[in-house]
Amino acid sequence: MTRSRAAAIAVALLLVLFTDLRAAPESTRASTMASSFERYRYSIAARVRPLLVFWITRSGVGDAVVTRRRAPGETSYSLLIGSDPDRAPRRINRWGYIEETIHGGEAQLIGLMTKSDEDTVEQAEAGLKSQAAGHHPFKIIQATVTRGQASSRVTSIPAPENYTFRQLDAVLGLVGRASTGGRSRVLALPPDTRPGFLAALADAMHASSPRPIRYVYDGRLYELRETHMQQEANLQVGQASYGRAIAADFVITSEYDGERTPFSMTYGLDGRFAEVPLFVRYQPRWWMQVELTIENTDGEPARSEGTGR
Repeated sequence: MTRSRAAAIAVALLLVLFTDLRAAPESTRASTMASSFERYRYSIAARVRPLLVFWITRSGVGDAVVTRRRAPGETSYSLLIGSDPDRAPRRINRWGYIEETIHGGEAQLIGLMTKSDEDTVEQAEAGLKSQAAGHHPFKIIQATVTRGQASSRVTSIPAPENYTFRQLDAVLGLVGRASTGGRSRVLALPPDTRPGFLAALADAMHASSPRPIRYVYDGRLYELRETHMQQEANLQVGQASYGRAIAADFVITSEYDGERTPFSMTYGLDGRFAEVPLFVRYQPRWWMQVELTIENTDGEPARSEGTGR
């Protein structure tokens, strides 16, 4: 698995950290519930290691918004996550969006992200210079999972300006250009394969177990495994208390090439924060870590119920 694909998996990870899908068919679950809508906000901190001996930390460099909508027979998710050039060092502009819909035994995904294939600090610097020179490519992924088969297509499109995550609608308007071409994959799925990372991680949060969970992403098979977990009696985030929580380490293993991608996550166990991530740490490069912290620490409800966004 290339580093660029690992970054794409990270975006998918952040999309689905709070889902509560189970092994039962979606149509069976949804038929017993009314329509609902949930929304969570996270602040982003970045840690950069220009040398091997120390880290430089910058808080508040970006934002993430995750939503979940459930209706009879259908569940949809979206994630908007990225750096804010007005706050990030060197005005770094890296962001992505994923929207996923599950209906019965089928799932559709559309995602976009700023292209960033850097493996070194020097390559990252070159990427910033390329943006300044007027090059603003986006990577687009469109995927479908049906019973027994997954298909996906990845393309790249240029944007006329350096759009930020606040201009999501403008970039979504460019997706039609990615309807043809690019790289395609079709994969037959083994039995018990989850139709995406969201379902696999939801299973892992719902029933903590070292047993690996297989899922498909972008036409490749992966295994998600919990490698360590520790229960906390009363998690404190800032001035807020979230009650009992699980701090867990996970690793994603590619069945295609064996590459391993670790990450850690702390999620609630009780009440309105049950199976809701409260803190996430991911290291997509040896020289960079990204941390997400839930912002719902002011006593206000962290989720809203209803049918609107």
